Amino acid sequence: MEKIDLKGLWIKELEKLFGELGEQNYRARQLAKWIYNKGVNNFEVMTDLPLELRKKLSEISFISKIKLVKKKVSSLDGTEKFLFELADGKKIETVLMREKERITVCISTQAGCPLNCKFCATGKSGFERNLSAGEIIDQIIAVKEHLKNEEKITNIVIMGMGEPLLNYNNTIKAIEIMQSQFGFSIPPRKITLSTAGITDAIYKLSDEGLKVKLSISLNSADDRIRTEIMPVNKKYPLSGLLESLRYFSKKNPNPVTFEYVMIKGINDSKEDAKKLVRVITGFPFKINLIPYNPVENCPYEKSDDETMNQFREICLRATPAVTIRKSKGVDIEGACGQLKAKG
Repeated sequence: MEKIDLKGLWIKELEKLFGELGEQNYRARQLAKWIYNKGVNNFEVMTDLPLELRKKLSEISFISKIKLVKKKVSSLDGTEKFLFELADGKKIETVLMREKERITVCISTQAGCPLNCKFCATGKSGFERNLSAGEIIDQIIAVKEHLKNEEKITNIVIMGMGEPLLNYNNTIKAIEIMQSQFGFSIPPRKITLSTAGITDAIYKLSDEGLKVKLSISLNSADDRIRTEIMPVNKKYPLSGLLESLRYFSKKNPNPVTFEYVMIKGINDSKEDAKKLVRVITGFPFKINLIPYNPVENCPYEKSDDETMNQFREICLRATPAVTIRKSKGVDIEGACGQLKAKG
């Protein structure tokens, strides 16, 4: 009999397992706390579970752990990038960022990415597979081992490798674990899911009842330009995407954040900014302007500071929340668009 990997199973699934073992449902919550909240992989230390139950669990199951291959630390800002290897040899990257009292972990949901955005290293590396809920969660557990004394993860951004909404079920389960008191107890307002705009999944997420902040990798308010740099726009054009966001905003109190990578001569003109202001209407939103980060074998350059400031001034006509984001971890290829899971 093949052993069951418990990491990634959640309360209902654990209750089913314990029911088959003749145990009460509350054992599921006890075990979940050990696996997720405390990051324990060894049944022997789970002392609130009876000895016989621990022996039985060790016979029929195991708790997986992703393997750290390499860690890089930025000499510019202290950002840490982790290269992890999964059980089948596939590799993913995860990033830890510190800013004053905020400690953020940027996690991946796929090994590679199928969307092939032209400015992104992950897309250029191709798509291998979806991550399990356990593999998504295990990145957080693994990074926690590298925190300094008294440090605590405050924010999770699902902005690493892959498109989260193309791995919908596992991503949603992982978020539920993050938010639960038996998981990481991270408030919904501290968890951000970033998507390139998978419209049908945004509608599904809206009706899920799960509170989470939504971020859209927009990068242009012009369908022609957006399709050029983000081929996903062919299937999910702007008009449908914006309509889905209006629907999402009716169900979720948090404003949508638009991520806009500023690429010199491609999407950074005053007309681009004016079109952005005209197109986004009907719901509360914020805009993050992100300098393009260099990617190997990519012809683009980042916009200069003056251009970005002019772009921001135009965007401020539509919303007071327009931020020029400072890239972190650029020197270790840990910034936005740079993850590629290579040694």
